[in-house]
Amino acid sequence: MLLARFWKNAHGGVAPMLALAIIPLLTAVGSAIDYGRASSARTSFQTALDSTALMMSKVAATSTGQQLTADATDTLNALFSRPDVSGVTVTASYVKSGGSKVILTANAAIATEFLTFLGYSTIPISASATASWGNTRLRVSLVLDNTGSMSQDNKMTALQTASHNLLTQLQSAASTSDDVYVSIIPFNKDVNIGSSNYTQPWLRWDLWDAANGTCTGAWGSSQTKCQNNGGTWAPAAHSTWNGCLTDRDQNYDTTNDAPVAGSTLYPTEQYSSCPTQLIGLSNDWTA
Repeated sequence: MLLARFWKNAHGGVAPMLALAIIPLLTAVGSAIDYGRASSARTSFQTALDSTALMMSKVAATSTGQQLTADATDTLNALFSRPDVSGVTVTASYVKSGGSKVILTANAAIATEFLTFLGYSTIPISASATASWGNTRLRVSLVLDNTGSMSQDNKMTALQTASHNLLTQLQSAASTSDDVYVSIIPFNKDVNIGSSNYTQPWLRWDLWDAANGTCTGAWGSSQTKCQNNGGTWAPAAHSTWNGCLTDRDQNYDTTNDAPVAGSTLYPTEQYSSCPTQLIGLSNDWTA
């Protein structure tokens, strides 16, 4: 009878259960505290790295990869300082394709207080940040009038001075030579693109062929005159072209349609008043 009452008595049964559960309960609470600290540290770590990326963007173009990493590490350590975080490492790179970018990745570890009893003395934290600017580098084309009227009233001298001043300002604004590209295009009625381009598929030769060549069997300085006099016209070799282009037929002279055929192509011309070849896009400021 007494033994049966003993087995049925539930008084004090919570204590053994609590004793058995105390270890996992403390582990769960401790883990929550440690991971909460790690989450807070990771947020601060990310914020500091974002600020570091912005600061590095000011010097990235003139720094070596090793110097950029060292400066980024020093800056991050100055912005993010916690005694429970150690082993801060930073990797920095500067990318110039598709605009300028500073890319930073950082890693560190925060010391645990409770998880140490489970064999985890630290929790790793990491962050990454990218600072981008200048999605496209500056492209400038100077189309400079050198027609006969520019010789009047000192216009050509004023044009040269203004162009030189603009180029000086652009050069001063560039952190590196790749930041600014400039093309200089002198024009009269025609533009000289360089005679070496005579094999390009976007050139139109029918007008040039009719005006440049030799007539056999009769007299004529053009295809029309030669054939009207019963002669045979032989166009000159395109390699003798002097590099001059005139404007396309209307309305292609005011549009940017791709030169694929017919009037969309650029007409060649043997024009004597376009002696100066244009300078294509270049970042060579000594040219």
